Amino acid sequence: MCADADKTELRRHMLGLLRALPHDYVVEQSARLRELLHPVLKTENPLSVFLYAALPHEVDLLPLISLYPQHAFYFPRCLPGRRLSFHRVTDTRTQLLPGAMGIPTPPDTLPEQPAQQADLIIVPGLAFTASGHRLGYGGGFYDRLLAACPTVSSLSLAFPQQILPAIPIDEHDHPVDRVLILH
Repeated sequence: MCADADKTELRRHMLGLLRALPHDYVVEQSARLRELLHPVLKTENPLSVFLYAALPHEVDLLPLISLYPQHAFYFPRCLPGRRLSFHRVTDTRTQLLPGAMGIPTPPDTLPEQPAQQADLIIVPGLAFTASGHRLGYGGGFYDRLLAACPTVSSLSLAFPQQILPAIPIDEHDHPVDRVLILH
């Protein structure tokens, strides 16, 4: 068990570090990290991929929609009880609107997919270990999602600065199956 204060301080530190990354670096590294997804997404079999619309300091995944048109991409909406619903987005320019905390969010009028029917969940975070432990933003949304979908494949993409040797974890924290990083 860890103290919440440890996580709070680490979140503050990581958020400051990520916000300080130059925009060009984030763009370049995001493109290189998206390439690491190619072995997973190159299949002709349609997949239901749950992902997120990145904040300026996160790995940008939006180009995946045009790179892999054979797949269905679903983006989250925050619901009461710190839950997420996922809605199919085909055009990120018109179907993602500013939501809570400025996070681009789909309207609830778009088709929803139950999380248990996802083929892949791509999970955001502030910090990760190479083994898949993650430090999120503190709401527990993705820990709840991963707990509800134990058989769905999950992964995260991380900038090198986000990889730590250890992260404080609690019983309710759920790791992702793997973390894709650049070497």
